[in-house]
Amino acid sequence: MDATPARSDGADMTKGLARQVRGWLLGSVVCGGVSAVLLVCQFILLAHLVDDLAFHGRGLGTEISVFGLILACLVGQVGARFASDIMGTQAGLRVAGHVRGRLLTHLLAAGPVVCAGVPAGEIVTTFTEGARALVPYFARYVPSAAMMVVLPLLILAVVAGVDGWSFVVLACTGPLVPVFMVFVGYGAQTIMDRRWRELSLLGGSFLDALRGLKTLRLFGRTQDSLDRITRLAEAHGRTTLSVMKVAFLTSASLEFFSSLSIALVAVVFGTRLLAGTADFRSAFLVLLLAPEYFMPLRTFSASYHARQNARAAMEHMGKLFALPAQAGRYGMQTPQPVGSVGALACTGLEVHTPDGTTVLQHVTCHFARNRLTVLTGASGAGKTTLLNTLLGFLQPVAGRLEAYDTSGRPMALDGVRMAWVPQHPLMIFGTVADNLRLGVTGADMQQLRQAAELADALGFIEALPDGFETHIGERGSRLSGGQVRRLALARALLQNPDVLVLDEPTAGLDVVSALHVANALRRCVAGRIVVVATHRQALADRADVLLHVAGGTVESLPVQKETVA
Repeated sequence: MDATPARSDGADMTKGLARQVRGWLLGSVVCGGVSAVLLVCQFILLAHLVDDLAFHGRGLGTEISVFGLILACLVGQVGARFASDIMGTQAGLRVAGHVRGRLLTHLLAAGPVVCAGVPAGEIVTTFTEGARALVPYFARYVPSAAMMVVLPLLILAVVAGVDGWSFVVLACTGPLVPVFMVFVGYGAQTIMDRRWRELSLLGGSFLDALRGLKTLRLFGRTQDSLDRITRLAEAHGRTTLSVMKVAFLTSASLEFFSSLSIALVAVVFGTRLLAGTADFRSAFLVLLLAPEYFMPLRTFSASYHARQNARAAMEHMGKLFALPAQAGRYGMQTPQPVGSVGALACTGLEVHTPDGTTVLQHVTCHFARNRLTVLTGASGAGKTTLLNTLLGFLQPVAGRLEAYDTSGRPMALDGVRMAWVPQHPLMIFGTVADNLRLGVTGADMQQLRQAAELADALGFIEALPDGFETHIGERGSRLSGGQVRRLALARALLQNPDVLVLDEPTAGLDVVSALHVANALRRCVAGRIVVVATHRQALADRADVLLHVAGGTVESLPVQKETVA
């Protein structure tokens, strides 16, 4: 069974994750059990020592061996407890890393089209805070749940052999604690679910506000956005306090029952000692063990909120794991040699959106090497859907998408070198060179200059204050729209792709900037397949192949080229 199945069942996901670190969890529980045994042995020896010294006239010299055994038990118990904590922490950290890796892999498999339907803030919160919430669950809650069984049963077994009345008192009061915590837990889980929803909403709202800060200032809505974030933060704070109230209530109930039980044991033994029906060694041993009988319950109670937090986080993770895997495996295998792809062919394609809407049907078209293929059509006609299918972001429900080498032989799509320039290219906070090297991490300056020159970007880059080392701001805010598009094109060309796909590369640009981009694309055609979706006539005039998308079908149009200077 997969450790992170694509479903929101938190219990099943917990079992799967526990199997991934069963060795660490088992080691933590075993070390905790050894610690419990040594603790009980230590108290038995201590009761024997005090009884001998106080009531049997033994001297300290005759009890050296007992002192040594007590010290050995103490050292062993502390060491075993430390080892148990270390192993539990390792289990939690490994689970968090495993979940992040699986989540990232699944989101890549889902693809950008499917992931676009999930708020970015929710994904980020789940990926960071959600995975982090699993650490205390596996580090503390799971081992403490096991110790809540091991140590009390061990103590009950010892007490049963020492005093029957004390055994009855402890056996009756101990189970009341987990029973009460179950009732408290139902309310706590509801509160934790609400807390996670508010945290995801808060993260998404804050991210949206940062992205749209310029627009908010333009329309004078900055204060409204701040007020909204403030309200969400205050609501999240109130919910967090509600969680703390439940935690305090749980601890208070545990302390009440444990104190009542210990007091009953003490009163019963005190009365029997006065009546002469009980011996000091038994009474002292039971009173030493009684607080430790409830200690695992205290530890379990302290970590119980970690369970609630983790279950809420896993439910949110389950929603992400439930996203359908729509993206193909392009780029996931070893790429074919550069220049080996001769054509892409679509035959009878039918493509649906993630919600099941049919966008393209019976699409048959051909994309050839050394050709600029331009897709035209009204907004919503399906141009972007066709591009997403070529890129592997959407899988056709019918028909075939095939690749052929330069000799016309079929080849695997997995190894096709593809590059994509979206309508709104993402620029990171950094220099021009930093953004270009997102395409090829180890690219040297000569490679950067060649790609920039091919994309008609070298001129404006060299005109910047620091050239390739100029900082371009958040999301390329210090560059114009046309400069960002050409920089994104250079980044794509740096990968030396066989297939270059662009979605509305001239949208929102002035005539001069659009011509720069169009001329750059014309120069990129040699040695590769270039597919562009556009509304601009400047690009349509430069096409080698013109395809019109309308009504879910694709029609080839005659090409009327203009002379390009």
